[in-house]
Amino acid sequence: MDELEGFSFTPKVKKEEKQVKKKKKNSGGFQSMGLSLGVLNGITKRGYKFPTPIQRKTIPYILEGRDVVAMAKTGSGKTAAFLIPLFERLKQRKESGSPRGVILSPTRELAIQTYKFIKDLGRFLNLKTVLILGGDSMDHQFSAIHTNPDVLVATPGRFLHVCVEMNLKLTDVSYVVFDEADRLFEMGFGEQLTEILHRLPHSKQMVMFSATLPRIMVDFAKAGLTDPVLIRLDVESKLPEALELKYLYCRSEERYSALLTLLKHVIPEDAQTVVFAGTQHHVEFISMLLTKVGISSTFVYSNLDPSARKINTAKFQNKKASVLVVTDVAARGIDIPNLDYVINFYFPGKPKLFIPLALNFSMTFLCLFLSAFITSL
Repeated sequence: MDELEGFSFTPKVKKEEKQVKKKKKNSGGFQSMGLSLGVLNGITKRGYKFPTPIQRKTIPYILEGRDVVAMAKTGSGKTAAFLIPLFERLKQRKESGSPRGVILSPTRELAIQTYKFIKDLGRFLNLKTVLILGGDSMDHQFSAIHTNPDVLVATPGRFLHVCVEMNLKLTDVSYVVFDEADRLFEMGFGEQLTEILHRLPHSKQMVMFSATLPRIMVDFAKAGLTDPVLIRLDVESKLPEALELKYLYCRSEERYSALLTLLKHVIPEDAQTVVFAGTQHHVEFISMLLTKVGISSTFVYSNLDPSARKINTAKFQNKKASVLVVTDVAARGIDIPNLDYVINFYFPGKPKLFIPLALNFSMTFLCLFLSAFITSL
């Protein structure tokens, strides 16, 4: 466990850490965590045999009721790390009252993934979960909330909107998760998160999972969490050894022609390729170019209509298009296994922007366009 600027640990906390570590030394699997049968059955059915490092570090603290800020790389098992304690806390359906668990995600794609994971991992528990996402019908969401769900999985803007419009009482909420918390703040949800925090009961437990720890998130955690435990494990600072990097140097004005050359003459026709572009304008323009030269493509960006975004993502996942053009922000939360190639149309400005995106895809080859160094030649 590491200390980070903005977080301090009292002697009492350090003593508790040692006690938890001592317990964990004598444990090897989920069975030793004291989980109920329904939760264990879901874990077994999912095929999990042993906790991942982040699960082994965080679950005991969360089960104790502690507020936790955890830093771990994409694919480390963080979703199960916050869902297993949620299931253990709620256990069974409660027919009346307000929701007891709230999970906030930065994008609708990530929220949908989490919702599906809840249904799978929690299949032996009779818990009702509802999705609250921007772009979906408000009337349907109002009706869904009136069914008294146990868990809400939501994006912050729409969740706050629903809370205001319905005058939704959150008095029964006991467990709150900020998933990919760094992205929540980087995408400008800080004010909404603060307002949501004020609507929650003081007795709730809060868990934040993140790839990085930006200053705004540190300040929020210090103000909103109670004596939080900071767990920093395998932070996203390294790329997988199997990942091959290639750099293509070109002038700025040759960037588009270089991209078309790669896709037409270098990358195999049946390969799946993601192209990262900086803005919605770049995404739309690149997609138009690809269509004109006969390359099957689709695109996704944050402001795209949710229905169109879902259709376009599925088109690529089902291999009906060989190229997906996407903005960096919209890419977070899109799950595309066994990806062949990734092209960064612009060199990422910061490692913390590039590395989480790289780790979010199972790629074998990565192209980066670098032009700034030779533009003046």
